[in-house]
This record gives sequence, structure tokens and C-alpha cells, in this order.
Amino acid sequence: MGAKSLDPKRLQREAHKAQAARPEPAIGRETTGVTRAVRETLPVIQKLRKAQITWAAIAAAMTEQGITQGNGLPLTATRLTAVVGHVERQIRRHEDSLALRRLRTDLARSDTETLKAPLREAIAENGSSDLPGNPTEEELRRAGLDELRSLLRKD
Repeated sequence: MGAKSLDPKRLQREAHKAQAARPEPAIGRETTGVTRAVRETLPVIQKLRKAQITWAAIAAAMTEQGITQGNGLPLTATRLTAVVGHVERQIRRHEDSLALRRLRTDLARSDTETLKAPLREAIAENGSSDLPGNPTEEELRRAGLDELRSLLRKD
């Protein structure tokens, strides 16, 4: 049996459809509704704790709204504190990862001056008359085209 060829348009259409049907990605893996509920209401839970509401009272209130443990039993204070701690650790790790990523110089390319420097050099090589100011849109396009031409191989 030979390999069947794919219809690229159909593949694209079905991939978009499958992606739209997927749930939004969250930080970490959620196995119960408790984790999702805690993640969505963490600021409220933290505010209640600052108001000195007990974990048991918060767990009971969540159970009243239909949030139960995986086996259908009422949510306990112990389970709630474990899930809250877990979600807070996930958030901290995610924030730390983002902070480290921002420090990487090989990824810091959003600085407009860093991006303009190579373009200004390319414009200078082509003999632009107004280099001290910002390059015009036409000059930027031409510099980009020249750079692309140097990357393309000649037949």
C-alpha cells in the first residue's frame, strides 16, 4: 500500500479546526477542576486569606459552588492549601522563567535602535543622503531588499 498524498488546503483547514477545538493552554497540567478553579480565583482566595478567612471556610464555600475533589467528596482545607501552594509555585516558576528569558541577549531584539543599526549601515553603503535622521520607509524597504538579495543564491 503506497503513501497517500495530502491535500494542503484540507490539511490547513483541518489543523485550524483542531486547534480551535483545543482548550486554552494553562501553566502546568490540570487533572481536576480544583486546580482550574484555584488558578482562576487565586487573587480572591488570597484576598480572603488576608481577611483572615480560614482555609476550611474557603474550601466549604468552594464545595457549595460545586468544586469537589476528584472523587466527588467535599473539598478539604488540606487539599485546598496543597493546590493553592502548587499553583503559586507554578506561577513563580513561570515568572522566573520569563525573567531569565528577558535577560538573554540573543532574544532581546525588540529594541528599535538595535534593529535600525544594520539598516542604517546598509543605507549608508547605498549612498543615502539623510543618514543622520531616521531612514525613510523607502530606504528601509530597499535596504531589506538588498539584504535579501545577498541571502539568495544566484542561479
